[in-house]
Amino acid sequence: RPPRRRRVADLKGPQMLHIPGQYSGGETAEYRWTQTKAELEVRVPLPAGLADGSVTCEILPRSFAVRAGEEAVAVGGELAAVVVVDDSLWSVERDGSRAEAVLSLRKAVAELWPRLLASDAEEAAEPRLLDGLERKAPTDKNELLRQAKERAKGALDGPSKAVQHVVEGRSGERIALNASGLPPLPVITLRKCTDCEVVLGEGVAAVKLLVEGCVNTTVAVNGKVLTETIELWQCEGVAVKIASAMRTVQLDACSGVKLQYARAADFDRCLTAGVFDLALSFADAPSLDGEVDLGTLRAQMPDKGLSAETDQFISRHVEGALLTELIVRLSNDFPTTEREVADFAAKTRMKSDKIDEVVQGMLGSSLGRELSGAERQQMVEMVKSQSEAAAKAQHTAEGTAAGRHLARVEFKKAAGNEAFKAGEYQQAAVAYTEALSLAASGPEDCGEGGTVDPAIASATRCNRAACFLKLGRYAQAREDAEAAAALQPSYAKAHFRLALALQAEEKFPEAVAAFNKALQLEPKNKEAAAGLRMAEVQATRQRRQQQQ
Repeated sequence: RPPRRRRVADLKGPQMLHIPGQYSGGETAEYRWTQTKAELEVRVPLPAGLADGSVTCEILPRSFAVRAGEEAVAVGGELAAVVVVDDSLWSVERDGSRAEAVLSLRKAVAELWPRLLASDAEEAAEPRLLDGLERKAPTDKNELLRQAKERAKGALDGPSKAVQHVVEGRSGERIALNASGLPPLPVITLRKCTDCEVVLGEGVAAVKLLVEGCVNTTVAVNGKVLTETIELWQCEGVAVKIASAMRTVQLDACSGVKLQYARAADFDRCLTAGVFDLALSFADAPSLDGEVDLGTLRAQMPDKGLSAETDQFISRHVEGALLTELIVRLSNDFPTTEREVADFAAKTRMKSDKIDEVVQGMLGSSLGRELSGAERQQMVEMVKSQSEAAAKAQHTAEGTAAGRHLARVEFKKAAGNEAFKAGEYQQAAVAYTEALSLAASGPEDCGEGGTVDPAIASATRCNRAACFLKLGRYAQAREDAEAAAALQPSYAKAHFRLALALQAEEKFPEAVAAFNKALQLEPKNKEAAAGLRMAEVQATRQRRQQQQ
């Protein structure tokens, strides 16, 4: 059988097409090579000044040879394994004065090669994936849950040596928690206790105190809680008497709870969600007493549509009184309140002397000296107006639910972009996933169905598809690219990344269609054009194999 000589046309300009799933190969003074599990790519640098048609290539099942010019030495030799000659091809790629012979060899058996030529030394390391990290994450939810439980257990059994101590299901008892009956550094959980009196002794030093599902129970905290934090969840009629520093109290889904502090100085903040009829009292400063009730807050803020499940409040002493405010989140996820957002916006306004300084600088220019008195005054008013407008815009952007939500989506998307640029593709995918989750769960005034602008969601999906391509997760890349294209059909980049994913999955006819769509939208996209040429060859090869 004659040696394989088929080639494709010379390709002008740099070939930047990235084919997903590439693994490392090797490099010598004469050539360099990479591989996928199905194909080899061999690149042979050619001498400068070669005339068109002076390069020849022979491809046989167990060897190849590249010749350039009459006097040039041939490059090639016996291959380490067998290739399919009919499905292999070669071309010459030119970039200015540089040229390379590029061989695409189809492997007879889809597997990674440890070397290209039989005479080469076998690489010590296994071939590594060049376009991302090998996926090591567990593939099922049970494994993820198991690992999460191990991490949680490790956090308690780690260097801190904290140990869980649970008091559960007690009724009508007086329970004394003293140092002699507790492990060192306990995390104390009181769970489903009814009509009990629990006393944390003065000599106890607990890491944290948790109260879950307790009813009509009194908890006296006389000892120390090292984190100065207590959490209550689904409790009813519980009274907590606090005689030591307890700076933070968090309550979720509770009613009729009383927090009784001996000293106001031991209190900093109380975080609540879905809490009704909470009373806070301070024995040494009764003027600071107060109440928190979701029903009352709903009446005070009827336009907020407050939810018992998702909306969180913070109660603190502000200007000599207990003030309860709705917690909002800025674009960077920082929790704050609308009052603090407004204060910050006010501080961003230019001071009058700063405005005067700016205006005088403008008026002192050659243009400013030509203005009339009325025009000069108009400029002063314009600068002041712009300062006020900028502060108001910032306040509006992060002082409303819709503005804060959109800013958070953009912040997460930007974090993904930064991680991607740094080559941290898994972290970038996580950030894009968080952005998409926020986009899908936004307030109703952020867009139809509670989602943000489809263009933002489409770009984020497309970016995550790029991450999955880098990580070798091609099915997920395809799904994201398809979703991005559906959200924004004119988005060329989505169709291009869909084509790359389909190509990696060896769905070549579909890849051809996707590349064509990308080129219809961006006719000058060189990467899409190069990808289309490769996909068409691959589709022809695949069709011929299926017919055999």
